[in-house]
Amino acid sequence: MADRFRTVDEFLAAQDPARRAQVELLRSLVREAEPRLVETVKWNSPDFVLDGVDRVTVNSGPRGPVRLILHFGTARAERAGGASRFDGDPDGLLTWHSDIRASLTAPPADDPAAQAAVAALIRAWLAFDPDA
Repeated sequence: MADRFRTVDEFLAAQDPARRAQVELLRSLVREAEPRLVETVKWNSPDFVLDGVDRVTVNSGPRGPVRLILHFGTARAERAGGASRFDGDPDGLLTWHSDIRASLTAPPADDPAAQAAVAALIRAWLAFDPDA
C-alpha cells in the first residue's frame, strides 16, 4: 500500500482539530524524550527513527484513541502474545501486542504529570535493548 501522506504536514492537515491536537502532543513528547529521533512518514503516520530503526509511530486511525506505538520496526522478529522484558513502565501505561511492540493512548492535554510519565516511558523504551 502506498503512503497516502508524503509529509507530516499533509498528515496533520487531514486530521480533525481534536485528533490533530492529540497527535501534536504525542509528537512533542517524543521529541522531548529524544531529540536525535528523525521524524518521517511511514505507514501513513508520523514515525520516529533512531539509528536507522523505526522505534515510535503515532497511530491516528479514523476510530479509537490516538495512540503511540513503541516498536523495533519490521526487521526484528516478534512473538505475538510473548512477554516483554521491558521494565520501564512503572505506571502501567502500555498495552502489549507482542514481546517487542506495545501502545499507549495520548495523555490528557491538561495533565502535565501524565505527559511527564509518557516522556519518561519513551526515554526508557528508546534505551531498552531486548537482546541484552
